[in-house]
Amino acid sequence: MTELKNEFAWSWSRHQTLETCLRRYWLSHYGAWGGWNPSAPDEVREAYIQKRLSTRAQWVGTLVHEAAEYVLKEVKESRFPRREGVVEQFRRRAHRQIGDSREGRYRFFPKKYPGFIEHYYGEGEDGSGWDEAVDAVVGQVDGLFENPVFLRLTEVPERIREVERLEQIRVGDVPVWVSLDVLVEDGRGGLVVVDWKTGAAHDPARIAGQLGIYAIYVLSRYLGVDPAHHRPSDLERVKTMYVNLRSGDREVFHLEEAHVEGALALIRSSAGRMAALEEEAQRSELVTFPQLPAGDPTCGSCPFRATCDR
Repeated sequence: MTELKNEFAWSWSRHQTLETCLRRYWLSHYGAWGGWNPSAPDEVREAYIQKRLSTRAQWVGTLVHEAAEYVLKEVKESRFPRREGVVEQFRRRAHRQIGDSREGRYRFFPKKYPGFIEHYYGEGEDGSGWDEAVDAVVGQVDGLFENPVFLRLTEVPERIREVERLEQIRVGDVPVWVSLDVLVEDGRGGLVVVDWKTGAAHDPARIAGQLGIYAIYVLSRYLGVDPAHHRPSDLERVKTMYVNLRSGDREVFHLEEAHVEGALALIRSSAGRMAALEEEAQRSELVTFPQLPAGDPTCGSCPFRATCDR
């Protein structure tokens, strides 16, 4: 069997981790590497288990995304799942995954069974909050079938080009991973990226930055255009939009020069910073990468608290 290599590639999520905390960045991309192997050193195995943990709020978003993905992929195959059946399917999945996490199955099969930060760290042991989390999953999955954007997608399955597919392009000499929630033709020679959101609030600037990355992907992969040397007419063929499945809000971003230039600059600067850390990260230990200041609120939701000694 070919040995997996920890080769560098940029992604939006990796950039966000780098911006959040250098120690978390090291643990996510270096300290946990190889931990999927049960025979990995204990500290590596534990870091990998921690890396795969999620909070309840993150998990709600994951299940809602999975429901949207399931329905759209079924529709593309000319199968139309019933609303009640999908809601019940994900209600059962939610209850099952909570039980699996509570029983600690993720410790033995971290890729198969999701684990919750709350269970790992013994938080919420009184059982409070879990019924509300299941209700949030059920409510948003049910709400898919009333969301006008989602319903429109189910009406034009022949136009859907991608649903939750991990792809890689190159921006200059930087390999970039991208996974779109949905990519759909607009019926007029253009393409629309749809990004589902499930939280209570989102930063518009951050959303615009993320959607700018997606637009670069569409220009490169589907229009065959070098994003750094595009024409105004190319930009007119790409739109991005986010849809909040919790609130029903949505916003369309018409691609402009500033979006592309900003996204390209972000990739270059972020990848350059990562490259500068690469050699040190590959050979260094945990203590080389600094913690956030004591008391930083970000640490409260970090899955690596135990390894980081926080």
